[in-house]
Amino acid sequence: MKTSDRLARLAAPLERQPWQGVMLVAATLLAVAILQAPNLIASNTSEHGLLLAPWLMWAVSCGVMHGLGFHPRSLVGRVLFCPWLALPTLLYGLWLTQSYFLS
Repeated sequence: MKTSDRLARLAAPLERQPWQGVMLVAATLLAVAILQAPNLIASNTSEHGLLLAPWLMWAVSCGVMHGLGFHPRSLVGRVLFCPWLALPTLLYGLWLTQSYFLS
């Protein structure tokens, strides 16, 4: 069995419609929070590190790709945009930006 087939089997539980919708909604909410209030995650205006903003933007990209149903064909694309890595990051980003939504 090829590595790309193994990755496809690994991501199969998240390929169902409700999970794709959750990923798309979470990615959209996080993108709105990042665009409207970048001071929540910017490295010079918050206590978070330098790599947090690109990490969260990567998660938004993965969430949108997975939420819309796009599946990369190459092995590098599948590893780079794995939904199992993006979902916890999206949830962490939403937790970090909860002050934007709750205030």
